[in-house]
Amino acid sequence: MKTLVTKRLILRTLKFSDLIPLFTYARKPNVGPNAGWKPHETIEESARILRMLINEDEVWAITLKEKDEIIGTIGLHVRNFENALANQKEIGYVLDDTYWGKGLMPEAVDRVLRYAFEEIELDKVVCGHAFNNPQSQRVIEKTGFHPTHQEKRDHFDQTKIEIQMYELTKNEYFKEDSHDKIKT
Repeated sequence: MKTLVTKRLILRTLKFSDLIPLFTYARKPNVGPNAGWKPHETIEESARILRMLINEDEVWAITLKEKDEIIGTIGLHVRNFENALANQKEIGYVLDDTYWGKGLMPEAVDRVLRYAFEEIELDKVVCGHAFNNPQSQRVIEKTGFHPTHQEKRDHFDQTKIEIQMYELTKNEYFKEDSHDKIKT
């Protein structure tokens, strides 16, 4: 994956040396569930997931410029056949709660959106958040997305959860200059 740089962040390829810091935040009880997955229980579980993410090559490690240690991840995913046909991907992200409320995730999302629309020429990016995740909702709204619909998705605890979905088209991104609101 191409390395992406913002004012404060480097979004880079995941590597196996990210295992310990990944496990450190992925096991926290309020991090994973907000992103739709269960907290990691063992370092071996984190290692399997890290290996899968590296192989899929759709996810960047989020690091601070001054320290090359993973504090979260952000990815562009083709979730289904319809998304592939429509030339769109879904953005997903997670951040260690130590770094919440500092504007880092909107900065990362905006940089990935610029990459999505300028470099890989997607027509649309979609995203969603669980209704009980207002932090993610704020990131989505700050980065220019608009709501489209609600859908139910499988949750890690075998239940269905209600997701508010959003979208942002390439034309909207450039027309609204939403990306200029966030210093990247």
